[in-house]
Amino acid sequence: MNRVKFFKGNMVVFAGVAGALLIAAGIIAWLMFGGMGPMEVVMDNGIKAKFAATLKNTEISREKDGKVIWHFNVDEVVSDQVSNKTILHGIRGKVYRDDGSYFDVVAKNGEMVTGKQDFMVRDQVSAVLSSDKSKLTADKVTWEDKKRRVTATGNVQLWKDDWYARGDKAVTTGSFKKIRLIGHAYVERR
Repeated sequence: MNRVKFFKGNMVVFAGVAGALLIAAGIIAWLMFGGMGPMEVVMDNGIKAKFAATLKNTEISREKDGKVIWHFNVDEVVSDQVSNKTILHGIRGKVYRDDGSYFDVVAKNGEMVTGKQDFMVRDQVSAVLSSDKSKLTADKVTWEDKKRRVTATGNVQLWKDDWYARGDKAVTTGSFKKIRLIGHAYVERR
C-alpha cells in the first residue's frame, strides 16, 4: 500500500510547489498535444493523475488537403483524456460538401472520439443543405468520414424538393441524393 508522507516546514512547501508545477506542466502538455490519448502525470510518491479539460465558446474544425471539411462553434467542449472522447454542448456549424454547398447543422450535444474523423450530434438535430434547402431532423445523426455515410436515428424527418419522408432511421451519403429509410417509413409527395 502506498502512503503519502507529510513533512514539516520547508519540505511541505517544496512538495506542494513541485506538485502544482507538475500538474500545470501536465495541463499545458495536454493542451498542446491533447489528441495523443490519455496522459498520465506521475507526481511525487507514486501518485498519478489523468486530466479532463473544459473549454467554453470554442471553435473546432477539420481540414483535409487544405479544404475545410466541417467547422463548428460550440458552447462547451469537454475533452476527456480518460475515455478518449471529446464531448460537445451547444453545437452550431457547417459540414462542407465537395460541390461547394454545405449543411448548416444545429444540435444540443455531440461527441467525437480522439484520433478519428467521425462525429455524432444528438438532441434536437437539424441539418439544412445550403443549395436546395433540403432538411433533415433527428434525435441523433452520425457522420462516418471514411464511408462518407450519414446515419440519422430517432424521429427522422426529411424534406427534399417536394418530397417529405419520415422513419425510425435513415442512411444516406453526404451527397444526400439516395436515402434509405428503415422502420415505420413514410414518404409523400407534397
